[in-house]
Amino acid sequence: LLLPIVIVVVAVLVAMAMVRSRPQLLANDTLAPLPRVKVMDVELGEVPLTVIAHGNVTARHELDLASEVTGRVIWVAPEFQPGEMVAAGQVLLRVDPLVYRVALAEAKAALSRAETALADAKAFKRKASVVEGELNIEAARERIVKAEQDLAYTEIRAPFNAVIDRQLVEPGQFINVGQTVAHLLSSDTAEVRLPVSAAESGFLDASPTGEVTLFAQIGTARWQWPASVLRVESRVDSQTRVVPVVVEVAAPYDASVHPRTLPLGLFVEAHIPGRAIAAAIRLPSSALQADDSVFVLEENSLRRRPVKVAHRGGDTVVVGSGLRTGDKVVITRLEVMFEGMKVEPTDA
Repeated sequence: LLLPIVIVVVAVLVAMAMVRSRPQLLANDTLAPLPRVKVMDVELGEVPLTVIAHGNVTARHELDLASEVTGRVIWVAPEFQPGEMVAAGQVLLRVDPLVYRVALAEAKAALSRAETALADAKAFKRKASVVEGELNIEAARERIVKAEQDLAYTEIRAPFNAVIDRQLVEPGQFINVGQTVAHLLSSDTAEVRLPVSAAESGFLDASPTGEVTLFAQIGTARWQWPASVLRVESRVDSQTRVVPVVVEVAAPYDASVHPRTLPLGLFVEAHIPGRAIAAAIRLPSSALQADDSVFVLEENSLRRRPVKVAHRGGDTVVVGSGLRTGDKVVITRLEVMFEGMKVEPTDA
């Protein structure tokens, strides 16, 4: 009966001996490291703004080129293909001119007959016939002009430097007066229609003169082209609630002007210079908290400071008020940040 009791007593004594034999732990006076944050010194001044918008490159002029004569297409130019460039005055296609040559010859014959009739009327001093003969000559001359014009229209030419957007007729096809043969896009000047929010449009001048820069990613390279503001429309689009800003690019296909041609239809990013904001500072977006406040560093402690954001763009914000020159703004975003938190600052 005493055996269980003896076993328990022995176990307790062994445990006490093991506890007493444990080595004493040395006290560690080392403190946990403070979170390291980057800070940025505030220096208020004039901050220039850039409004960023996106849009497609379009032609200044678009035209449905139509035939002014009737006939069969007997020839088309090799460049008469979608996507090809053509020069102003270049012949794109020819319509069979035979009917119009005959009409011109008949008009010239009619003029000759009218002149003969007028000479006879003058010889016989028939006053009424003289007046009629003069009118017939005038009409015959006008018919000649019309016949020459129709004959010239059998060669359908490009009215301006253009890119052929759509080809709508083929060799051998019979076409009528007014029938569209091609859709042309002018290539001398390109335009980009940029939607700018009503808020950001307030930073644009009514008559902006700054140089606009267009950017596009083509392959592995990011290309840019200079442009200028053509107009800022004095209205807000009722559907999209944006203010249309139209910029233009001169000679988009001229390789001597641009390092790379700017093709129509390309989607581009535009950087439009805006009015500067006085007594402001530009900060990284990481410095701004969700409630439009920032943390400033005072004696290695975080202090929350409410600010007024004047402009947001890309990965930066422009703070218009709430900060003073000399403040140290924390631009590192920690998982946990609170008022009075101790941190270790590093330079931004």
